[in-house]
Amino acid sequence: MDLYREKTEIPCPGGGRAIKTTYGDIAKKSNLKSSKGHAYKFKSSDQSKLRRSMDNMAKLQKEFEKDMAKAQKEFGENLSTVIGNADVLLKR
Repeated sequence: MDLYREKTEIPCPGGGRAIKTTYGDIAKKSNLKSSKGHAYKFKSSDQSKLRRSMDNMAKLQKEFEKDMAKAQKEFGENLSTVIGNADVLLKR
């Protein structure tokens, strides 16, 4: 998941139609204008915090995927061990 390319809508500051954008645009552009000309002018310090939180989420997502793959492999191995080591009782 790339949050920078994820689409979102933010309300028009003048009450018009929502502004369609991406989180990356919000984090990087100095301002966003609506179709009516109303605009948001973003503070760079707030944008920096947003970028850091987005980067942190991406890092955590990668770590989660790696940990999940490891856990699934371990689960498969342990399931095979349980079945492979089980005593088999056949009824005649």
